[in-house]
Amino acid sequence: MQIVLFDRGHWHRPMYLQAFGAVGQPLHDSRGAEDDLDEILASRPDLLILLGTPQDMLRDVQRSVEAGVAVVVEKPVGRCADELEPLAALAQQRGAFVSVAQPHLLNEFWDVCTPELGGPLSHLRFRLVNGSPERYAAWGVPWVMQTDVVGGGALRNLGVHGVSAFLKATTGEVQVHSCVLSRRLFQMETEEYAAVTLSAGGVIGQIEVGYTAALDEASDFELSGHHQNLSVRDDGQALTVLDRHSGQTRVQPVLPLARRYEQFAAATVQALEAGGLAPHSLADHLAAMRVIDACYARAVWADA
Repeated sequence: MQIVLFDRGHWHRPMYLQAFGAVGQPLHDSRGAEDDLDEILASRPDLLILLGTPQDMLRDVQRSVEAGVAVVVEKPVGRCADELEPLAALAQQRGAFVSVAQPHLLNEFWDVCTPELGGPLSHLRFRLVNGSPERYAAWGVPWVMQTDVVGGGALRNLGVHGVSAFLKATTGEVQVHSCVLSRRLFQMETEEYAAVTLSAGGVIGQIEVGYTAALDEASDFELSGHHQNLSVRDDGQALTVLDRHSGQTRVQPVLPLARRYEQFAAATVQALEAGGLAPHSLADHLAAMRVIDACYARAVWADA
């Protein structure tokens, strides 16, 4: 399979090189200008990975869909749902394969945290708190902290993982009950921390994301679901399952956070080879972007 990585400047580039290489799909690595993308599309690779700013990716995905080339793309695509909606409609109309990076939706947690095993879900918690926003400037991508480029801060960049997880776990219309933002530590134009409460179909979702971990290489991660009979928790190193009926606790290793793009790469390649659907489509991503827009619309700031 010919897979090309086209990068306009994104800090996740090494993760894609490692992840696709780990699943036996080495990438043709390309960094360049418009004519380079034209040449790549004309060569019709089996899969094109697009990295860049949200608006770069929005334009490049559209060109790829119009050219009939399958795509992997980072998130967020566009700065808000309104920008993404026409592209999502085009992709659906064309039957395009566009796989949006959501590695936290593919791990072992989802094999266990099911109604069949544990009864109805009460609530789902997602926490991802990474190191300081200053690291983005050090990595050559200061635009991550610019609202006009990204459409938000930690909530748009990191919170999309938690919102997507909540949407996967629930059905029905999502209600935004609270959204509290802060930029107290670093005084950026975007938020460095966000705490959100959602509900859908009687399930409560708690999402906490931020750039406030004291060590830049650290990630404070938790994905947990609480059912009538089971509590399931993924802390980024192990999956812990508490069974109310048996009174037993089971702990099993999981793929570490730094390697979870391998699961995304494997799922994407498998779906493409089988002629199936993308693991996380533009329509799925659009649904999460709409929820994040609604969070920003009712957000309050707590900087004092």
